[in-house]
Order: sequence, then structure tokens, then C-alpha cells
Amino acid sequence: MKKTRDPELAQALQEARETEDRWRGLATRLLELGDDAMDAQLLVAFRAAREEGVVPPDAGFFLVAHILTTMADEALTEMPRVQRLALELDLMEREYGMLDGDWSDDEESAPEDWEALCAEYEAACDEARAAFFSAYGEEDMARLYLEDRVCFHRRFESGRRFFHGLPMLPEHLH
Repeated sequence: MKKTRDPELAQALQEARETEDRWRGLATRLLELGDDAMDAQLLVAFRAAREEGVVPPDAGFFLVAHILTTMADEALTEMPRVQRLALELDLMEREYGMLDGDWSDDEESAPEDWEALCAEYEAACDEARAAFFSAYGEEDMARLYLEDRVCFHRRFESGRRFFHGLPMLPEHLH
């Protein structure tokens, strides 16, 4: 007696093969994209997940904030004010003999002019990130980032834990 396949099973196997082929094709096309195009595609996907409620609100916040922060940090080096302050900071650190950007003299406190320039540089980076968030239509996120950093980090960390579990190390927070 000849064995025959169940038509429903054969149809399901065919659909599974077609789905796998579509996903492999998508993965191949994504690999061909440059980094900027990949970031843009991720942003679109993450916003869709957030807006459609596929993930909890803080998880959606994390997805969008994470990709935008990554994109903003890559763009920071192109911002004139940030560039100027980074150069000034680098020159001042060389002048003070600092190798790694940290004041390591336990005997003496860090120079006030260096601390002031560090604060100005960080503020410029924060403003640039917030402007980047706004430019990509995330005005509420930009406002939180500048005006209520504790709330921003609480939502970011809550969302991050949804995906990754363990708490993030403090030195990785902006």
C-alpha cells in the first residue's frame, strides 16, 4: 500500500517553507542596508510595536528611546557646539596631564575650569540628544530627557528589564 501525505499537512509544510523564505529574504535585504537605513527600519518597527500595544508602554518607550539614543550619540560628533566643546575639553585634559578624561589625583580636587567645561559639554550633549528626539517626532521623550531625567531613566530601565531582566549598570546611563 502506497503512503500518501495528508493534504492539510502538505499545505501547512508548504506555507511554513514560504514563510521561512520570506523571512530569509527580509534578513538578506536588511543585511544589505547601511547602518542608517537599518536604524530607520528599526525605529519604524519599534514605534509600531509601541503604538499597537504589542509590548507594555515602558517596553515600547525603551525600544524607541534606545534606538534614538544610539542614533543621536552617533550624530553628536557632527554637531558644531559638541565638537567645539569636545576639542576644548581634550586640550584642557592634555594641559592638566589627564590621560583617560578622569581626574585621578586623590590629594587635590579637580580644577574648577575643567569641571565647568565637563558640565557644559554634558549639557550640550543632552540638548543635542533632546533635539534629536524632537526632530524624530518624540517631543514628550525630549521633554522628559531634559526636564525629568529620573522619570526618563525609570521608564527606560523598566522597559529594558522587560526584555533583558537584570538591572543596567549606572555607568551606562546618560
